[in-house]
Amino acid sequence: MLASRSWTGYELTQQLRRSLRFVWPSSEGHLYREQKTLVELGWATVEDEPAGKRTRKRYTITREGQKALRDWHSTEPGERRLEIEGILRLFYGDHGSPTDLANSLATTSEQAESMLRELLGFVDEYLEDGGPLWMLENGVGGPGQERLTFGGRTQFPERLHVVAMAIEMTTALLTVVSHLGSQFDAEIRDWDSTSAIELTPGTRQRLEQLHEQQGAQASLAISIDYR
Repeated sequence: MLASRSWTGYELTQQLRRSLRFVWPSSEGHLYREQKTLVELGWATVEDEPAGKRTRKRYTITREGQKALRDWHSTEPGERRLEIEGILRLFYGDHGSPTDLANSLATTSEQAESMLRELLGFVDEYLEDGGPLWMLENGVGGPGQERLTFGGRTQFPERLHVVAMAIEMTTALLTVVSHLGSQFDAEIRDWDSTSAIELTPGTRQRLEQLHEQQGAQASLAISIDYR
């Protein structure tokens, strides 16, 4: 974020919570601590500026910070992490009741659907007249120009091509979570127990289907057309 412009600590936290919480959730306290860490590393500077009767801290990236960002892009990404409590509960679902497990998956599906709606709302906003895509196509509001606002927020149209890709990937993942959460919810509600031996034939069918999907060229071997 600092590579795009300087921000106050509050602005940084709000921007990150709006965008990155879908793929990299973090507590507000952690985000504020990270701002101080950037300064300690020499990757950002901080200045106090007037804000009414109080002051606020404004952070600006340094050359060292820009280099650190470029260096980070040249490294291998860290191990993928999915933190979805509904899947964790499913993993240990044999220790609970069918009703509790089904309810957990229903909630997981609903949460994924809610996040999907919010992300697709961003897409609608990007496509509106005067929005980020309009700015990009008309060559206004970009680097070296006066920054424009839309929807009450400063816009960075030059970043829209990578943002759109990130949204496409995230919505694909959320679509799968929403679809399978709903599907498993309905299936589990017919169970008499989460550990009954009668579930074995269905387990074989599921595992064999997963095995057949190996080697498929598609990134997701689940027949969901999310486009």
